[in-house]
Amino acid sequence: MEFVARPARRALDLVALRSEPAPAPLGDYEALLAETLLAIGRAMVPSLDEVRAVAARHGIGGGTAEQLRDPRLPSLLVDRFAVPAPGLAACRQHYEENADAFRTPTLYQGREILFGGDIGDRIWRVEAYSRAERVIAMLLYNPQVFEDLVLYSAAASRAQGGRIGPTVRGAWASEAAGAFFSLKEGEIFPLPVPSSMGFHVLLMDRIEPGRLPSFTEIQGHVAACLVERARLVAAASHVAELADRL
Repeated sequence: MEFVARPARRALDLVALRSEPAPAPLGDYEALLAETLLAIGRAMVPSLDEVRAVAARHGIGGGTAEQLRDPRLPSLLVDRFAVPAPGLAACRQHYEENADAFRTPTLYQGREILFGGDIGDRIWRVEAYSRAERVIAMLLYNPQVFEDLVLYSAAASRAQGGRIGPTVRGAWASEAAGAFFSLKEGEIFPLPVPSSMGFHVLLMDRIEPGRLPSFTEIQGHVAACLVERARLVAAASHVAELADRL
């Protein structure tokens, strides 16, 4: 006799991860394995008291209904939900439909000369701005003189040889970051850029565009993303189910 595994409960049967044609009926061993996995999954699903305890541990207060409506709650419960591994076709479809999510970020690499000082000091500000302008003019004429000029940079910047990056857009914690990331490869920002640290002279040396790894390279990562998404949806559905019972 052949058996077909019964579908999981609503809390576990949430995301259609497989896009292949319907499988053939399971054999006895496969059916037993499927039932065992479903039983494990049902046993892992947290009760209302467990859900409330998790919410309290993570600072989600209020009454039961308020806790269950908190959008942070499902992500705290994902480890309690077992979901089936996605098939190859589902992984490939997710990869193709979400290519930007798997693309490596663009990397920016440049340099700076920082004239450090009190930007609120008018006398210093006028002198430092003038010096920074002269340095920009020299760099525009001959970028090779940077190695000589970086000696005048503030200590923190000089210690790194004036190097910035490689870094991704938004990762460089500096008030001059906006001006830096606006540059094209090989450009020098035409004006000294003020910040609370002083005046920055900025150069963009290299921009390395992000690339999309092949599906084969990241197939495991794609599958993990699908599993994580399925667990989150399962957790959210379970929490909604608990809320409906109140």
